[in-house]
Amino acid sequence: MTAQYVPLNNGVHKNLKVKAGIDFSDYEKMHMLPLVVQEFMPAATSFPIIFAKNAQSGEFLPVAISSLKPETNRFIKDGKWTRRYLPMQMRVAPFTAGPDEQKQNVMIGIDVNSQFVNEAEGEALFSEDGEQTEFLKSRVQFIGQLIEFRESTKQFIKNLTDHDLLQPKTLTVTDKEGKKNNFDGIYVVDEQKLADLSDEVKLDFVKKGVFAAVYAHLCSLNQIDLVMGE
Repeated sequence: MTAQYVPLNNGVHKNLKVKAGIDFSDYEKMHMLPLVVQEFMPAATSFPIIFAKNAQSGEFLPVAISSLKPETNRFIKDGKWTRRYLPMQMRVAPFTAGPDEQKQNVMIGIDVNSQFVNEAEGEALFSEDGEQTEFLKSRVQFIGQLIEFRESTKQFIKNLTDHDLLQPKTLTVTDKEGKKNNFDGIYVVDEQKLADLSDEVKLDFVKKGVFAAVYAHLCSLNQIDLVMGE
């Protein structure tokens, strides 16, 4: 069923409950999964991390590659997630968050079409007097953390782009039959440009923790074989 996110309201949704679980069918056609920089270290053990460029805005977004074939996800089998690490963007479901109409406050939304959202069983979202339950408070806290991480991710990417470190790369992958396939639209950190940075910039990167995330990204590229094939 297609997701339908609506603003969460303690009046309209006073009886809603959320069951534990994630509907991975929502991600079966996503070959790239958004990440925040705080996820690079644990995510690097599960899949390749690259940078994708928004064609309209020109902004870069770090993503985990789940397949080299669009509209497929090699990490979901029989409705189950098969990798060690699960991205925060997936864990936040069935909730979402975004700016309100005035773009001054964060608005929490919920997917009312989710199979895990109902009025019969699960964790209640609101008490009888309309206050947030401890369960909902914990989810709102998690969403707030994700929003905060997105902002620091923007700063991390700015550190890279300010020094022209993100460069397009064509991945050449040889399949089981020996046929070579090229995949474009991928950006990675240029290791030579990284090495050529001034000592001042390198020290600044150390203080900001940039190098740790960069090396996690570079190491993760060795797992490109995980996303090969049909």
